[in-house]
Amino acid sequence: MQVSSPQEAYPQIGTVANPAVLYDGNDAFVCYEASARGGGYNVVLKFGEVIDFRITPMNVHGLRECRYPVNPWAFNEIIGGEETAKWKALNPRLWLISFNDVMIEVIFETVSLISQDAEGGPQHKTLIGALR
Repeated sequence: MQVSSPQEAYPQIGTVANPAVLYDGNDAFVCYEASARGGGYNVVLKFGEVIDFRITPMNVHGLRECRYPVNPWAFNEIIGGEETAKWKALNPRLWLISFNDVMIEVIFETVSLISQDAEGGPQHKTLIGALR
């Protein structure tokens, strides 16, 4: 098992706001605030062909208790974890995404950036706008 940064280079996660999330049983959409160093705008990612999706209340101080050594406010890809072994024919990926007060765990097949909103504002409004 190895924890690494994903090969995709998505905007760095901001340290204040928690994400807005929609999971429809097949795809998951996550809207998060990008780091102020990157402009502070909102970003919407789409995880396709989701196998498992969980939101766990966990602040960055609680990461020490996580089963993997993940970095705060970051996308952490778990390679060789037992969670993906039974799905290996689908080439699944496991990400643990750490925000200020929640962690998202997602096992999926594809991921893409579908929106960047330079205006910022509430994440749920950006997410709704991206889905229209």
